[in-house]
Amino acid sequence: MIGVVGEALIDFIAKATVGASVPFDSHIGGCALNTAVAATRLGSCVEYIGKISADAFGQRILDYLVDNQVMFDPSLCAASEPSLLAFATLDAEGKAQYIFSTKGTAPVSLTKEELLAALQEPSDLRVLHIGSISLALPPACDVIPSAIQAFQPKPIIFLDPNVRPAVIQDSVAYKRRLETVLELASFVKLSDEDLSLLYPGMDVMDKARELARQYQLQVILTLGKQGSRWYTPQGLMVSMPIIDLPVIDTVGAGDTFSGALLSYLHDRDCFGSDGELPELVSLDQPMIQDALRFATAASAITCSRRGCDPPTKDEVLQLLSSL
Repeated sequence: MIGVVGEALIDFIAKATVGASVPFDSHIGGCALNTAVAATRLGSCVEYIGKISADAFGQRILDYLVDNQVMFDPSLCAASEPSLLAFATLDAEGKAQYIFSTKGTAPVSLTKEELLAALQEPSDLRVLHIGSISLALPPACDVIPSAIQAFQPKPIIFLDPNVRPAVIQDSVAYKRRLETVLELASFVKLSDEDLSLLYPGMDVMDKARELARQYQLQVILTLGKQGSRWYTPQGLMVSMPIIDLPVIDTVGAGDTFSGALLSYLHDRDCFGSDGELPELVSLDQPMIQDALRFATAASAITCSRRGCDPPTKDEVLQLLSSL
């Protein structure tokens, strides 16, 4: 099973200005929730692990999880804290700029005891996705690494920092925390923007290669229109161009990419077979290339739709067969 820890929220995405008014469409989202839904739609068994508010937005989120057959821990639902909200404006290329309403919200109020209890529920947990604003906002930012360090047997960790400067209160502490999680992880997926924010002035490709070697990580670097690159600890680099579909917006594109990678690798027993402790199998160049191609197709389909609306496995396979 794939586990996904982190935030579920409501995205309010700006539409065209009407006079002095800016109307917004509301979409269910959040890095963790988007990733969980993407992997589930692609046919994998997934549990979302995060607190969901009892308010009206939280009920929408819960209904969305049910509709998409994403499993969840009932004890983390109906939290008294409010839902986390995000407001996004889109530039000419469909890229989003965010403002977040986070203080005292349900997703970031998760305790270590709650997280450890939730991690115990799925008996066949193989890989755990963590990241995004949950690693920037207290108390969740401290709870998640601490719980993962304490939890046994340790699943394979897939980290997606999804760096959002708007929610980072202390950049030094944030970077130190990410480096602690890198020590625990087997995968990290970053965008070129993530690396530029974390390591200003450094060449992003050189830094990705360095991280793979330094932390013995599989590093997946997304480069927007330049596609993606995968760096292994052994020095292998595999690149993949984009699939050029019409772009409506890029909301959730990176989350879909992560979910597709997780689904592809999980369904091919790359995280160990049933009955064994989770252990990453050796990934050769053909496997990496196919995984990147699959994730690229899934992400391209999401970009062709408004908001984060990940594709099904049949839609991805149909696109790949048409190329």
